[in-house]
Amino acid sequence: MDLVCGPASPLPETHQRYRLVAHIGSGGQAEVYRAVRVTGGVSSAPMTVKVFRVDPRRPLADELRSWDKGDAVLMDLNNRGVTGICRRSDGFYGPPPHRPGEAPRGDAVPYQVYEYLHGLNLREYVASRGQWSGPRVNALSVLRTLAGVLRELHFPQLGGATPVLHMDIKPSNVMVLQNSGEVRVIDFTGARYWREAEITQVSYTPEAGGPEAFGGARAVSPAYDVHGFGAVAYFLVTGAYPRVESAAGPYGESSAPPWSTLRRHPMLEKTTRLRDHLHAPVADQPGERPDTRDLLAWTEKLAELVRAYGVQDTGCDWNEPGEARTSPRRATTAASARVNATAAVSATRVEGPMGRTDPPPVDLRRGESPNGQPVRGRASVPPPRPARADTGVMPIDPTHPSEPPPPPWQQTSEDPRTLKLGWEYSGVGGAFAFVCWGIWAASSGGDLLSQLIAFIVVLVVAGGVFGLSRLIGRLVLVQRMGRVRHTARGAHAAAGVFLAIAGIAYLRQTPWVVDVFTWIQGLF
Repeated sequence: MDLVCGPASPLPETHQRYRLVAHIGSGGQAEVYRAVRVTGGVSSAPMTVKVFRVDPRRPLADELRSWDKGDAVLMDLNNRGVTGICRRSDGFYGPPPHRPGEAPRGDAVPYQVYEYLHGLNLREYVASRGQWSGPRVNALSVLRTLAGVLRELHFPQLGGATPVLHMDIKPSNVMVLQNSGEVRVIDFTGARYWREAEITQVSYTPEAGGPEAFGGARAVSPAYDVHGFGAVAYFLVTGAYPRVESAAGPYGESSAPPWSTLRRHPMLEKTTRLRDHLHAPVADQPGERPDTRDLLAWTEKLAELVRAYGVQDTGCDWNEPGEARTSPRRATTAASARVNATAAVSATRVEGPMGRTDPPPVDLRRGESPNGQPVRGRASVPPPRPARADTGVMPIDPTHPSEPPPPPWQQTSEDPRTLKLGWEYSGVGGAFAFVCWGIWAASSGGDLLSQLIAFIVVLVVAGGVFGLSRLIGRLVLVQRMGRVRHTARGAHAAAGVFLAIAGIAYLRQTPWVVDVFTWIQGLF
């Protein structure tokens, strides 16, 4: 391959700023190349150049704005210092790639330039792990890194920073670096700031995307990225995606929803605790998924369950990174080589030979004691337990009950930051009630302390109305309808209406206010 590209500029050499040396792959929106930057005849280290395709079915301005949103988000995340993601080096508009020395032709298209990541994505790694020359992937490190990235995106530590949704978390967007085994989250084309005006379309992969994508842009929240995280975890455990397109539901329903349904994996059907844990982040209803801040704890529980129950080998380790590994042979012999014998003469405990993978029963009646006399007794060898190989994974064996699994993971409450959204409704109601109470208190001339206590009781009841409204909303909107609550406007509105009614009640107990109201009514 010998193509060049560069930004539109009056200088002719800028059209040949980047030399494309190899085609890496194609996506739904772009072609990806390995490239070098050429300056004065000197080539840089390898870089990744993404050339975006313009969808002719959409207005050009919408396409360019969509690309600009994702580019701005990635640049912002790099400037925030978010680790575990790809790094953007350049972004520009330029003519399509062309041969060196030729004049560029065609309309300008968007380009993005990234650091070159030498490795495979998780989907490629699992498919070709037999040919992988790098270190074996540690699933715990992958999920911990991914959980940390999502926490930085959804709950930025930098003051004033806007939360970000990646919106396309899946195994093919998690890169494994060949030399170090570290991972990087890539493809922020569909990433958006979590603001209603920013999200106009949703990236959806049937095998890994959450069902709320069918509810439109307003239905998408951090829970959508959590679903993608769950898809990655499911893939690392089973080697398959969690959802499958089917005309019937996973348990034989006559009709299926428009989104892909959860897969019934044979291995997981035998280990229901592990299955239920893996299904939590990929639940159909976003409100039933774990919070982003709980993903690290969820990952630790997953590792415990995997080590307790055992899974098929997908090429991933589930032991702690850096933990000393035990060879498969030692793991097998250590579990199976204990032999206890009770001798009739001495009644001493006798240990059998070590080092046999599957030793036969030992009959000590054929041996001799140290003094040369026959020894009567019988030794029995317990059936060997499955070996824990150096991957931290125990093969499934139904004949050997596994150790009791850890208690199930419990989901925490909703994001408390949503409680303040909509405060203006309860604030206006509270201000109105306070003014009305002041008019009533000044007119009645009673004990001010008792009147103040009465108003505080009204505020407490308003708080109860707010809490009851939130509870009803959770039962109806979240658990039954599967919607995600981004604000607390409904609860604030209910509390505000209650406070307004209380204020009107104070005015009706003020004689001169009632007289004025009656006089006004008489005019009409």
